[in-house]
Amino acid sequence: MPAKHAAAASAEPGLFQTLKSFPPTVHALLFFTLVIRFSYFMAWPFIAVIMTQNYHLSPIAIGMAMTSSALFSVVLGMYGGQLSDRLGRRVILLLGCAFSALGYVTLAQATGLGLFIVGLMVIGVSFAWVDPPLRALMSDLLGDRRRRALALQMRYYLINVAAVFGPLVGIVFGLTSQKGTFLITGLSYLPFFAYVLLFIPAGKLLSEQQAGSEPPVKLNQMVGIIARDKTYIAALLCSILCSVVFIHYEAILPQYLLLLDGNAAVKLITLILVTNACTVLLFQTFIVRFMAQITLPKRILLGGLIFALSQLLFFSVRSTEIWLWLTVTGVFSLGEAILMPNLNILLDQLAPAKHRGAYLGASMLSTLGIAAGPLIGGVMLALTGAGVFICTALLSLMLCALIYVFRIRILKRLQDA
Repeated sequence: MPAKHAAAASAEPGLFQTLKSFPPTVHALLFFTLVIRFSYFMAWPFIAVIMTQNYHLSPIAIGMAMTSSALFSVVLGMYGGQLSDRLGRRVILLLGCAFSALGYVTLAQATGLGLFIVGLMVIGVSFAWVDPPLRALMSDLLGDRRRRALALQMRYYLINVAAVFGPLVGIVFGLTSQKGTFLITGLSYLPFFAYVLLFIPAGKLLSEQQAGSEPPVKLNQMVGIIARDKTYIAALLCSILCSVVFIHYEAILPQYLLLLDGNAAVKLITLILVTNACTVLLFQTFIVRFMAQITLPKRILLGGLIFALSQLLFFSVRSTEIWLWLTVTGVFSLGEAILMPNLNILLDQLAPAKHRGAYLGASMLSTLGIAAGPLIGGVMLALTGAGVFICTALLSLMLCALIYVFRIRILKRLQDA
């Protein structure tokens, strides 16, 4: 058996050969992921600054607004996954691109708080109907597990490329923390809309035999299927916990820096974002090959422990010294580079092909962390200040405990698949 495994491993194509084997549509989807996330990172990470400076909202109010937007993603994502199974990915992607453009343009043109909140709600729709169907479309086009995992790694890598250069371009053109940047973000969805309209065929891309073998999964059926899959639920809970911790970095950390020093906050936030993305890019370049021999549960456990350490370091920094924050950000980024892509890969590999639509909808529950995080963090920030990072450290340790308890079941499930 070891000889057979060694022969199979040696026969596997290399990284670049595998990338070349991707269909042109997958390459296009990865490119448009880079485009829309590039403009996203010019604006969205500074939304807490805009809501504080322009509308004078408290951390709790900002958390409620961002939580409401993310809750829209959860609810509509559940239905979006089922609709994309019934009607095809193309219809949902077109609707998602249209809502994205509308939501960001609304934010750019809003003259009052009410219209600004409406824009946030519309963006909640766009997140649910662009990101998951895009990933599902790539999975449809890449049948084998190895290529799907590589596509998810490349997608995450490109998102971090966007996170490096988006804020930098915003600084160069004076767009950082300006409402007009939302207009650019909205317009960036139009080329993607045109590509989907012209080059993604209508209907399902799966073969007729596979597509017709399973009836459409209703919401109550989906809940029953997922509720009985304890292993997938454990992985989903880990993803939710990871989302809660990560959204504190995007939504709560900027507010904490504003409390420390309002004048230095925007510059420091930009430097932290760029450092985070650069560090993740650097680590991912080397980690993918190094981690290939380590099982998925062990990778996730390692990433969770580093996440917990980074939160304790965030708690310990009480000044706006740039080098301190960038050092801690480097630790956080290492945990992110290990944890987040491998959680996505785990959820993808645990989902059985015959219920892909149901599991696609259920995977949107991971955004509950994104939904609850800003509100929980806003309350904790208002009540405890830096103590909010103690809470996120404990959540990271809960993630580690959960993946450790279910590690044997996960490994057995992956081997059986």
